[in-house]
Amino acid sequence: MKAISQKESTLVIYSTPDSAEASNTYFLTVNRQPIFVEKYNSISYCHFAFVGQVDIEITVREKVHHYTLSPKRYEIFSSNFEDKIYFSLTNPTKLILHQVNSLHEKLFIIADPLEDKQPQLDSPNVINIMTYGVDSSGVNDATEKIQQAINDVANQQGILYFPPGLYKTQQLNLKSYMTLYLAGGAVLEATKDIYPSYGQGLLYLKNVNKVKIMGRGVLKGHGSYWRPRGGFYNLIEMSNVNTVIVEDIILHDASFANIWIEYSQKITIYNIKIFSDPNPYFVNTDGFDLWSSRNITIDNIVYKGTDSAISYGGDNRALIQNNENINIKNSVFDTCGAFTIGTSTYQDLICDINYENIDIIYANNFAELISPGKTKFNNIYFKNIRIENILNLQKHWQNHYLINLRIISDNAKDTSYSKNLNYIKDVYFYNLVIDELNGKNSTFQGYDSRQDISNINFDNFYIKNQCVTKIEDAYFSCVPSEKDKNNYVKLNFTHSSLTMVNITATKTWACPSGEPGEFVVTRTGNLNKPLMVRYSIRGTAKNGVDYQLIANFVSIPSGINKAEIIIKPHERGRNQELKSIFLSLENLPNSLQYILGPNFHAVMNILSHSDE
Repeated sequence: MKAISQKESTLVIYSTPDSAEASNTYFLTVNRQPIFVEKYNSISYCHFAFVGQVDIEITVREKVHHYTLSPKRYEIFSSNFEDKIYFSLTNPTKLILHQVNSLHEKLFIIADPLEDKQPQLDSPNVINIMTYGVDSSGVNDATEKIQQAINDVANQQGILYFPPGLYKTQQLNLKSYMTLYLAGGAVLEATKDIYPSYGQGLLYLKNVNKVKIMGRGVLKGHGSYWRPRGGFYNLIEMSNVNTVIVEDIILHDASFANIWIEYSQKITIYNIKIFSDPNPYFVNTDGFDLWSSRNITIDNIVYKGTDSAISYGGDNRALIQNNENINIKNSVFDTCGAFTIGTSTYQDLICDINYENIDIIYANNFAELISPGKTKFNNIYFKNIRIENILNLQKHWQNHYLINLRIISDNAKDTSYSKNLNYIKDVYFYNLVIDELNGKNSTFQGYDSRQDISNINFDNFYIKNQCVTKIEDAYFSCVPSEKDKNNYVKLNFTHSSLTMVNITATKTWACPSGEPGEFVVTRTGNLNKPLMVRYSIRGTAKNGVDYQLIANFVSIPSGINKAEIIIKPHERGRNQELKSIFLSLENLPNSLQYILGPNFHAVMNILSHSDE
């Protein structure tokens, strides 16, 4: 890892193993510093961190005539000349450069904030994996030594630190009360010498609690190698776990699901990057498979894969059976299928599911809710979803549609009791915007008057810049019941002024002797009532230490459309250091009090004075 500081920015460049393949399509610099672009089958990606403003220059292997920088809603100004593309960034972001002339290769640009939770090796609870004599060159299998380190670190409730290097391993079983930290430049990869895992996970968590997996390193599955040879395993699998955090890491080349979660609760996944682009092509590389689990937050991720970004299922075999209280937000998906609920589910209920402030660049379908057996679906929200293109045409056998809601009757079930009846109801699509829509019509099919699809709401639904207020304009098909050929579907279309909140840093620099910094939270919609908006506080600057203490919420008075958050740096010494304050708006799952807009986080830079 190399940190390069200039007057108004700091850039962190992560090291890359010698075995990584460089792209011959894209060459990228940030503030004139070269950033390694890794080629992975048909895509490429690069990764760096920064604070301040960075200027990005991308050189393409041919003269650039046209290109797309997604998500489009970020409205990042860019320009091109000859074989180069230029733009600047002031906020952390995840971008996809694609449709560059006729080139098939996409470039994923991961611009992270600076780390604010990096462990210090001189801390007594931080254990360097190198003290166990592991091979960091990737030549020898290090499984036994790493597992011993995991066991020891868990006993002292510590942090296992992997410095930059290449670590070859089989399945690792994580323990309670531990943190596994992959530093930027560290790659933990599945061995090719023996099956890494037999149907479980490269990182396997079973019957554990209070575990963290963190860092800017990479977990590499070698799925392209193992899947054709019969190797089915997840990159991370959690079974019957409680209170787990997965943060910042890159997941690369899964053999099956990237993260499988079953019979578990209180899971937080933040700022991870998932790249599953196998060669030869195969499906089932879901981003997240959630099986009979609850109280899960998935925030600020990017997923490129060959199957569903998020998929749900379940059964009645364990203490936790239903899928409940799932919150997915602030993310970018480039996938075959976006969100699949049901299809292989045997529990009683899937409810309180929230998708919010999401960009889908390409997908063969957006939302598929299929209720088999006796599973009931209700209280499912899709809020501020922006879809650039439905129908990627990657594989001819894929079904291409926007939405598919169906009730499937189980003829073996006893329908004399209402608890055995499945239905789909109380589903809300708010601010659903589709730029390009191809393929088949969306399909809605109920079964009978008790097993129906009801209260399905579309508010501010746009297709190709046209507001849809009636079913005839929506490319929807309500299919007669397979039982009696009647229609058991109820759809509602409205157009309203919803409250949307955004945050920007209007004064991006502050120092003790100068002007204070300023964030502004804005809202649209009805201004008649006051509004309180909560936010999380991150960054390398410490709240109440490097700057005057701020609360984790802001109140916007009635009749006003904005409120300021003032940042006043403290002066604590003579040394100067550039630090960051990173605020992210919190959403209200399963609520319409407000919804998050595309500017959901913002960064301010302060020149901190200290004696440290």
